[in-house]
Amino acid sequence: MKVLGEYNISVSEGDPSVLGATVTGRTVNYAVAVPGVSEVTLHVYDGDAKQPLYSIKLTEEDRYGDIFSVKVADAAKGRTYLYEAKGERFLDPYAKLVLGRGSFGKKLSKRERNALRSPVRFHDFSWQGDRHPMVPYSDMVLYKLHVRGFTMAANVTHKGTYLGVSEKADYLKELGVNAVLLMPCTEFNEIEEPEISEDIPSFYSTGFYRSSTYKIDDEITEHEDALETEEQHYRVNYWGYTDHYFLFAPKASYASAPERADIEFKTMVKKLHERGIEVIMEMNIPVGTNRCMLVDALRFWGKEYHVDGFRINLEQTDPLLLAGDPYLSGTKLLGSGWDISAIYPKDRVPTMVTLAECNDGYRTDARKFLKGDEGMAGAFAGRIMRHPDRSAVINYITDHNGFTLNDLYMYDVKHNEKNGENGRDGSDYNYSWNCGSEGPDRRKRIRDLRLKMKKNALLSMFLSQGVPMLLAGDEIGNTQEGNNNAYCQDNPVGWVSWKEARKHNELSSFVREIAALRAAHPVLHNPLPLRGTDYLSCGHPDVSVHSKTAWRPDESPYNRSVGILLGGEFAVRNRTEQDDSFYLIFNMHWEEQTFDIPLLSGNRTWKLVLSTDPALVPQSVSEPRLTIPPRTIAVLQSEEIHVTAKPQRKKEKTSQKQSK
Repeated sequence: MKVLGEYNISVSEGDPSVLGATVTGRTVNYAVAVPGVSEVTLHVYDGDAKQPLYSIKLTEEDRYGDIFSVKVADAAKGRTYLYEAKGERFLDPYAKLVLGRGSFGKKLSKRERNALRSPVRFHDFSWQGDRHPMVPYSDMVLYKLHVRGFTMAANVTHKGTYLGVSEKADYLKELGVNAVLLMPCTEFNEIEEPEISEDIPSFYSTGFYRSSTYKIDDEITEHEDALETEEQHYRVNYWGYTDHYFLFAPKASYASAPERADIEFKTMVKKLHERGIEVIMEMNIPVGTNRCMLVDALRFWGKEYHVDGFRINLEQTDPLLLAGDPYLSGTKLLGSGWDISAIYPKDRVPTMVTLAECNDGYRTDARKFLKGDEGMAGAFAGRIMRHPDRSAVINYITDHNGFTLNDLYMYDVKHNEKNGENGRDGSDYNYSWNCGSEGPDRRKRIRDLRLKMKKNALLSMFLSQGVPMLLAGDEIGNTQEGNNNAYCQDNPVGWVSWKEARKHNELSSFVREIAALRAAHPVLHNPLPLRGTDYLSCGHPDVSVHSKTAWRPDESPYNRSVGILLGGEFAVRNRTEQDDSFYLIFNMHWEEQTFDIPLLSGNRTWKLVLSTDPALVPQSVSEPRLTIPPRTIAVLQSEEIHVTAKPQRKKEKTSQKQSK
């Protein structure tokens, strides 16, 4: 190693086992992996100074494998750094913060790009005994949100930031949510430019850390800088699914003070944890990302930021590697699908269920059934009952990619004209229904039908055994004006519209009601897998499928209704008492249907506790059959029949009998 320049600094052999810049006392250990080069230069700056305070050339003697490392006796406050190899400067792939990207959606000029730096040290943060809520999947209600879009139009102090999410913690708690899923919020370049590939250093082109680095240009003239800024056209990737990531750094522009993004992210996590709400991050993993780097990133976010779990696109990583990592054994991992038999051989049951399947399967089957498609009753019933024994399943009707719940029953086709791609983007298969009129409509019958369909979708999720996942804003009628691919809409189209909340108060109240019902009855989210058998010998199985005729499933393709009986004897409430039984009736036919009501053993009967049609009010069900209005879900709950004993008449005792 060789110190360049006149600055007097003490250096020594580095530790290549920990990548990034690690501060220990007054010493900083720098370690970076750069394949295919013989030397790397470390540039250390005093804050945002244009010229390095000092530089250190690392050669073959400072390399272990592909990792160059050095220890520097300089942990002064305000130090920033970057690297250079083969004449190209670049940021550390393991950078814990990126300074210079504090304004979301702003295209950086070449001069501003040259000023990008990574700080050497983190800010101190007091967790004050913060603990993971440790919410079991069986009890979880998940809420997916975009950190920026969730509060940009909300009545909060810190709009579009981590602190803005913190301000909504009480709202989420009142809604019944106990876990949030954050769309990508690690540092990424949201500016999509035609020549962006040129910003990748040539020695990363084979894909080692390609997706998390880009080169820093040489010095340019003011004329070139202005010309490049004016002439370049670009699009903003609002969602954050891009190829340019820094997996260890929180998105600086999602912080009210970008240079303190780490503090604000931790403040958000701490506040949500105080409300019993877990934090799960969606980690977009671009093609070519090193798998070891991903594991390091997940470990880092779990340890440094107290994150409770991650959603991973498993196609770009090794599921067995993640599932088998001992450090992540208590961390929730959501993926499109897991090979459980390979992860847990010989029927080994994990102490804690951490793996969850999260894909569009439930969404597709539920949407088709709810709008009345043929041949979907059986598939839908299977989705309602699905509950694996060694993993979990996430159920959702809407996700960020597609229609919002409001738009699902307002539009038959996508309306992506504002994306500027001539309608070619976004899925053409939405399984949506406009309820008789495309777009907004003031007619009461249309509005009432749309409200019922939204309630059907929400209630279906909350009555299913898997984890229900709400898309942010669905509970308040949020719309994207029919756009099913709002990836580039950093504006009111892509933001949650809180001004509509009062108009949709009935819908949000309904969400709170069904969340409370689910929380109060473990039979609706049984921690045990359902078997479909009477393994307690109580007279009926833990779960059974019915049609209009009790105990006889209808497998005909034209059937559009189904009944699900959940036996309360198979779930324990309050640790000691058995739960109530529930009979769930789904009539998605456009005509009313009459259903047999299964008999209950013992001194119990049914009561109607909830429905999505105002004509069906809560009441006791004494008749053997019940007529359900069209496109309606009804929930029946068992109750005991209290029989009042007749008082016995006392016999009169005569004086003669008494004398005898």
